[in-house]
Amino acid sequence: MRVIVKWGLLSLFTLLAVFLMSNISKAFIHDKPDEIRLIMGTQSTVEEAVSNLPGSTVVDAEASIVSVPYGRTDEYGKLAVQLPGVYRVAGVPLAKPEISFRYYFFSLKDRLQGYLHGDLGLIRTSSGRYDIPVKNLIADTILRTCAYFIPGLIAGALMAVALSLLASLRQWIRKLLDGIHALISGLPDFLLIILLQFTSIYLTRLTGKSVILVAQFGDEVPFLIPFLTIALIPCMLIYGTLRLAIERELTQDYVTTALAKGLSRREVLLRHVLRNIMEDLLTILPKATTLALASMAVAEAICDILGLGGYIVSPRMQNISGTPTICIALAVISMLFHVLYALLAKRFVVRSREVA
Repeated sequence: MRVIVKWGLLSLFTLLAVFLMSNISKAFIHDKPDEIRLIMGTQSTVEEAVSNLPGSTVVDAEASIVSVPYGRTDEYGKLAVQLPGVYRVAGVPLAKPEISFRYYFFSLKDRLQGYLHGDLGLIRTSSGRYDIPVKNLIADTILRTCAYFIPGLIAGALMAVALSLLASLRQWIRKLLDGIHALISGLPDFLLIILLQFTSIYLTRLTGKSVILVAQFGDEVPFLIPFLTIALIPCMLIYGTLRLAIERELTQDYVTTALAKGLSRREVLLRHVLRNIMEDLLTILPKATTLALASMAVAEAICDILGLGGYIVSPRMQNISGTPTICIALAVISMLFHVLYALLAKRFVVRSREVA
């Protein structure tokens, strides 16, 4: 029971931290949070527009600056552009950008109230004409991301285990794999993705056919590039950890005894060493999963995929208030994998204690 309470509180603290940090941009303001500028035509006046905007007053009639309730500039801007004679609405810039904790906490309160009423935030198209409720797309977005994230993570973990065991069988294999590990580990995520994209373009030109989809086009979503990115980056991390773990186990007395009894090195690795490095694998998997999520976000950004990472950084979309929800979804996915690893550790890792 104490363990459940401990992990429950830790999960709540994590979600709270993600929520606070994903809204941190609200603390940096460039425009006045209680004034807007109306770009008017000749067929109407600022006073007439204000009369149709409850709670607003004219601050400067000549400059068409209107005062609105604090923090409601976006809401009143949408109402104002629907009035006759108002062409568009602009913000009123501050003399210099500033940090406003008042606006930050106002935004937090406003977002929490939205959650209570089922509003998960909005994502606006780059044209600024359409607002998409996050609750209408979050399920499809999670499924789209998980379609290559989960297979990529599983493939990366399995490949790391297989390669680390293979590297322990022959010296030349070990040198080759260690060299590849050092090379790929030194490459940034975005460079690896760009190299994969260049390879795809080269193969397309060479064969005359679209071999690998480079970017999302309509309903066609790239799979291979994000899949390889998610698989390779965690694979290198897990491989390095397991290589050290296997080398440690090979120095143990039970390995010497098993070899002396006539077991081959391959049999020792598969029957004994693999079981004893399971704890090392389950210890590094949470960090590898976090790294895979980061690689996934980079891959979606470069391939212009509208997944969980793509909606945050895609130039096709403007995140109005949807970022916290998407970040929380990413955090929940990560925590679910952490719970899975904890259950696997409880099932497969044998723990021994000394008795006084």
